[in-house]
Amino acid sequence: MWAFLDGDFVQEKSRVIQLENRGLTFADGLFEVIRTIEGRILFFEEHFSRMKKSAEFFNIEMRFTPEEVKKSALELIGRNSIEDGELYLELTRGTDPHREHRYPPKDTSSTFFMLALPLRRIDADNWKNGVKLFAYPDLRHKLCEHKTINLLPNVLAKNFAYANGGYEALMYREEDGMKFVTEGGSSNYFLVDNGIFLTPNVDNILPGITRGKVIEIIKKLGHRIIEKRVTVQEFLSAEEVFLV
Repeated sequence: MWAFLDGDFVQEKSRVIQLENRGLTFADGLFEVIRTIEGRILFFEEHFSRMKKSAEFFNIEMRFTPEEVKKSALELIGRNSIEDGELYLELTRGTDPHREHRYPPKDTSSTFFMLALPLRRIDADNWKNGVKLFAYPDLRHKLCEHKTINLLPNVLAKNFAYANGGYEALMYREEDGMKFVTEGGSSNYFLVDNGIFLTPNVDNILPGITRGKVIEIIKKLGHRIIEKRVTVQEFLSAEEVFLV
């Protein structure tokens, strides 16, 4: 398998990221996962724009233009013969041999790499019969609108669901005795009740790219959709729940 690392295409066994990289020592970085279909990259511009905005927020330099990244991504997909798959992008603050919390010197180069991976297919039975969800407290920080590589709370939530025979976690935050749904470990949620679509509003949750596209489609089809705080109980009593 080929990877793209800081401007070069490298083979699997020759990939080199320094152990002092702040992505490893501080989880000081960002990522994106983009669906590929028939060798095409879905919604690349939206994903790259989100990463770029977060990089600016965290003062991490993105050294490549969107045109350069897309061109390299398409070549990477071709080199790995990936038709339907996932493109993984990661940007870190780079290597810091001193491992200090303060930012490294300004001449420190950020690290950017991409992987083109086969699609993790969903069991056909899940599409037909639905999946089981397990409610789990949202233990994450207050910067969830950024897709950072610090995913331990998501890992805990999803593996709680897996351990109990579920597919995904329904994460929630508790306030004044009410449990408000935020999102899944790697999903956004929607519910349908009396012909109206509801989804948790973007309040310290990731503004999912697919979530945004689904909202656009719902509106184009003439349906009503409300973005608001939604409780676990509302999800439990809904006519239909789906995740994207």
